[in-house]
Amino acid sequence: MQYLVTSEWIDPMGNGAFAPKDFAEAIDHAVVPSLDALAKLTEQKKILAGGVLSGQRNTAFIVDAASNDEATELVQGIPFWALCKWKVTPLESFEHHAAFAGQVAETLKAA
Repeated sequence: MQYLVTSEWIDPMGNGAFAPKDFAEAIDHAVVPSLDALAKLTEQKKILAGGVLSGQRNTAFIVDAASNDEATELVQGIPFWALCKWKVTPLESFEHHAAFAGQVAETLKAA
């Protein structure tokens, strides 16, 4: 199964401001290791495509996982998991939905 995964950085301080030293520490200990982990998952073909949204502290990528459980474990294994708000959406293939839509159309025509 494929999943669209998006992350949005959340401010753990709640005030929108980081001291430069604290922000540097977050980058060193969470952001860079997370981006390295995402790059490795891409090399392993667990992430099919994706990246950091240009000019933002958000990511978007497509995960290939055998189950919801595997997708959850993959996302929660990313070092900055606790520092982001995540949305994981199962994707339906274009082929499957085209076939289904065709069946719906035929049912509606017959009614």
